[in-house]
Amino acid sequence: MPSLLTNISHESSKEFTHMSYTACTSKPDTFKQENFSLRQTKYESTRMTELFILMTIDDESEILLSNTLHRIIENIAYLCSLNESPEWGKDGWKKVVICIISDRNKISKRTLSYLKTLGVYQDDIAKSKVNNKDVRAHIYEYTTPISVKCSKDSVDKKAIIPAQILFCLQEKSKGKVDSHRWFFNAFCQILDPRICILIKVGVKPDDKSIYNLWRTFKNEQVAGSCGKLYTVKDRRWIKLLNPIVGAQNFEHEISNILNKPFESLFGYISSLPEYFSAYRYSALRDSADSTNNTEDTSNNINILATNDYLAKNNAICFELISKRNFSWLLHYESSSQVEIDVPENLFEMIQQHICNLNDYFYANFYTISHFYYIWRSKHSTLRKISLQIEIIYQAFHLILSWLALGIFCSIVYILGIVTNQDWP
Repeated sequence: MPSLLTNISHESSKEFTHMSYTACTSKPDTFKQENFSLRQTKYESTRMTELFILMTIDDESEILLSNTLHRIIENIAYLCSLNESPEWGKDGWKKVVICIISDRNKISKRTLSYLKTLGVYQDDIAKSKVNNKDVRAHIYEYTTPISVKCSKDSVDKKAIIPAQILFCLQEKSKGKVDSHRWFFNAFCQILDPRICILIKVGVKPDDKSIYNLWRTFKNEQVAGSCGKLYTVKDRRWIKLLNPIVGAQNFEHEISNILNKPFESLFGYISSLPEYFSAYRYSALRDSADSTNNTEDTSNNINILATNDYLAKNNAICFELISKRNFSWLLHYESSSQVEIDVPENLFEMIQQHICNLNDYFYANFYTISHFYYIWRSKHSTLRKISLQIEIIYQAFHLILSWLALGIFCSIVYILGIVTNQDWP
């Protein structure tokens, strides 16, 4: 740690020796209005937030959290190594903030101990009331100079690169809806990041994944982007001997080879995966142009107000590309790769697919029933026509998916009759 502090100015070194704690009594939507703030605003005026990374913890273990956080810090180290880049370089870590959000009733003691090791959490300092108001969230902020990677047998500590971490511990939570409300409606209002990245705990980004995903936003029309998901790497191919893992690996490979690249050609990806995706924050906010129209304001409301879309990752994609007076696009970046864990037993796989099918049905039904919103956007006529073609394709795909089981049973039944038929 001393060797790291010698490279940091005296004015900012306090962020490595002191942790900031805020007992927040406001709702997420009124965080800024009630004069709550974050530690980053107290640093030098030139420190802006380029990347704001969100991880939400439900019941994941400290091992999964450490694996993901360690990989993220390695990605930040790569950004700091780009000395010839005008955006990054030696002090590139100052432009990245990692946000971890969890519910007090869900997070485990071992996970809290892991965060305490990083310096981003302390016991017995949280308050329940402030000025006779109930505390809704406990906000801990710290810049850790180390990365801790946990496994079942050992704990590995490394001094890689400083990482700014914001840990929000909610008193009461309604799931990911509230987590995204704190992230977008409260913290983003203060930090005003350019790019927001959502990473699921347990995901392992490759060394350059975050940079490659960020690079796609150099195209000013890109409002959202996602990377390539894979389930096995190196010698873990032996897991493919499990037919459940093999089937899911095949499903992701088909999505990487066919579905996502095909949709990206049209500029509209029906659903950015919750495992690893990014959004341009300015695209999620209201704009002056969209408020000038009084006709049908249902499509002009702030997209951030529809946090249920962000939490379920459903209609937000369609809302972006159909936003009035804008021509936003969604992009798939195959060079940005992350490794994900998939269920290894049938029960967990069925549960996961039930959730995915519900989200898929909702997103497609919403898109198909609001197809005319495309014509209110600022896309070119050719782009609007191509987007309508993609929506028609989604409609056929939805119908076939809905009838797939019945069609399969009918074919089996007909083939059974034909094979048993006595021919003259």
